[in-house]
Amino acid sequence: MHSISLSIPSRAEAVRWACLAIRGLLQGVQLNDDEKYHVELAVSEAATNSMRHAYDGDPDQEIGLQVSIDPERLIVEVSDTGRSLDPCLLKCACLPPEAGVREDTGGRGLYLIREVMDDVRAERVDGRNVLRMTKNHKGLK
Repeated sequence: MHSISLSIPSRAEAVRWACLAIRGLLQGVQLNDDEKYHVELAVSEAATNSMRHAYDGDPDQEIGLQVSIDPERLIVEVSDTGRSLDPCLLKCACLPPEAGVREDTGGRGLYLIREVMDDVRAERVDGRNVLRMTKNHKGLK
């Protein structure tokens, strides 16, 4: 299994950097364009959730990203040391009801992640919150 790790600051521009890194890594994996987009979307949502919810928007914190690729699946872990995710939120994630015009654009991240990835798990490991997202693929290029 091949893997790469990086650490980014908990800032919006750094989340974009992480997505660009994922986009580059996905070039070596046999996924169609929609599947590649889904992986990038999941990484963006997970890192944004760390930034907004685990760290309450503190830009001086760190978000970890680890990508592991084997011949059949891609595993992306997004981690932080902030406030833990309630496991029920991941398990019960659904689209929020639309009551008129929403002032924010939040509340859909965990639902989207669950919908676009093949397996999603959250756990606390060595003082870090780890969101592990798996996408099955048809092989390496």
